[in-house]
Amino acid sequence: MSEPTPRGAIRTPDQRLRVFISSTLKELAAERAAVAQAIRELRLTPVLFETGARPYPPRDLYRAYLAQSHIFVGIYWQQYGWVAPDMEISGLEDEYRLAEGLPRLIYIKTPSPERDPQLDRVLQGIKEGEAVSYRYFGTPEELHDLVANDLAVLLTERFAQPGAGAAPAVGRRGALPRPLTPLIAREGEIAALRALLAQPEARLITVTGPGGVGKTRLALAAAAEAATSFPDGATWVDLASVRD
Repeated sequence: MSEPTPRGAIRTPDQRLRVFISSTLKELAAERAAVAQAIRELRLTPVLFETGARPYPPRDLYRAYLAQSHIFVGIYWQQYGWVAPDMEISGLEDEYRLAEGLPRLIYIKTPSPERDPQLDRVLQGIKEGEAVSYRYFGTPEELHDLVANDLAVLLTERFAQPGAGAAPAVGRRGALPRPLTPLIAREGEIAALRALLAQPEARLITVTGPGGVGKTRLALAAAAEAATSFPDGATWVDLASVRD
């Protein structure tokens, strides 16, 4: 008799939106509980992968959980997590990668004087990507409030816009990413970009600057404001995987 497969086996009978919680287990046990509580208070379903005896590999299980989740919440502190013998990265990093296409909310605990260099690498990539929302926190209580607020904002923007008709599919290709926080004191740069976009001869505009200064965030803000000036609006094209 063949072993059961986790594919398609994870269901929630209430059909509520499912929020996948990713973190190392022991060092962030209190934080995982706080996030799960915040999710339940919003009448959503927290999805947590826990280790233990399974009839199938852990990666198959958390991949199945992720495939049936709508939102990804990542919590990071000091540990990078376990790397399975057949893997080159930890399950923690793998979960983040597999969640591409979902709205991803990232929370980083501070201080972290003994953070694993591998986790530092992952977090640096997140910060440089700029298309993912991330926040810092210090206590489980603070994290609870941040997650509750951010999820409420995210759901309002993506699923409950008055007069918007049917809500767009999560991760729909081409839609502009929706940052959770406002862009502060960049009105001049946005106006300059919009002026360039209005010039008929401007076929390509490049925003340059050091990594992490907010180039992508600025471009998204300008595109969102300028979208109504074009018949087909504005489209997001992710070139992160393109190499010379």
